[in-house]
Amino acid sequence: MKIEVLPAGEIKTRVADLLSEQIKRNPKSVLGMTTGSSPIKYGIYQEWIRREQAGELSFHEARFINPDELVGISADHPESYRTYMQEHLFGQLQTLRYEPQIPDGSSIDLMAECLRFDQVLADLGYVDWQLMGLGLNGHIAFIEPGDHIPAKTYISQLFEENRVSQSPHINSEEEVPKQSITIGLEAVMKARNIVLVATGENKADMVAKAFTGPITTSVPASFLQLHANVTVILDAAAASKISLY
Repeated sequence: MKIEVLPAGEIKTRVADLLSEQIKRNPKSVLGMTTGSSPIKYGIYQEWIRREQAGELSFHEARFINPDELVGISADHPESYRTYMQEHLFGQLQTLRYEPQIPDGSSIDLMAECLRFDQVLADLGYVDWQLMGLGLNGHIAFIEPGDHIPAKTYISQLFEENRVSQSPHINSEEEVPKQSITIGLEAVMKARNIVLVATGENKADMVAKAFTGPITTSVPASFLQLHANVTVILDAAAASKISLY
């Protein structure tokens, strides 16, 4: 595991450089995406769009895949992760050729959808380069803490702290999804490269637990310590409770 501490303003450039290196190595890369606040707050996706428009980056041969989706809302719902990705990245790319793969959280047979998505992953040969965030409770994708972590794609019960508490597109808190469909640990560990971004003082405790503490299902991100190729990118605040020496 490589841990890099950067000024917040340099995070987007570093992530874009790592992505560019991956596409240069393999233009047909399967690229795993993430939602959440960090890609937007730090301009990560916007930097990719800028580089593509400048002719510095092409996604013509690449394939995109997202590891999770909220259950119980349609794909075109304003709060779905598919909508998020379409608005913030996919809809602005000029070289996007293949339809991005995202679980269908509105499926009438969620177990069948889990099996289907596992087959999608297998058919693609799993992910070559996965961008990740770190949840406040240590989740990655939407693999929440628990007594065990499923290996395959499954239906995850969302912790209250990870549910959207307020949204202009959802009428009441009761309507906010309580579940997600998410990849399991097998797909995480089969990703050939993982880039995880965590920022802010509120992530400092979890960064220390996840990357310097014991490996435990109560902190799903801790399993990344066992992965062969992970780059963790932090700002100074998020890194404040770990020793890099």
